[in-house]
Amino acid sequence: MDKLNRGYRLGLYEKSMPSTLTWIEKLTIAKKSGFDYLEISIDESDAKLARLDQPTDEIKEAIQKTGVPISSMCLSGHRKYPLGSHDKEIQK
Repeated sequence: MDKLNRGYRLGLYEKSMPSTLTWIEKLTIAKKSGFDYLEISIDESDAKLARLDQPTDEIKEAIQKTGVPISSMCLSGHRKYPLGSHDKEIQK
């Protein structure tokens, strides 16, 4: 059974690789390793949370060049900024 007809898709979690890699490198590794997509991380670190306000041009270009999509997101940034917090500063 070939990769496209196996009945499921398999993704690689971005944080399983060094954070120093570029998007092109991460997506290329995912592809060469036989994964169908990459799962992006938005955790509570400042660097990952900053992604919410950054342009997506670099990511889009890497996806187009490699053919590997980013099909899911692990969003754990809410641990630093809980959605139901009573603290007005955290709500902001």
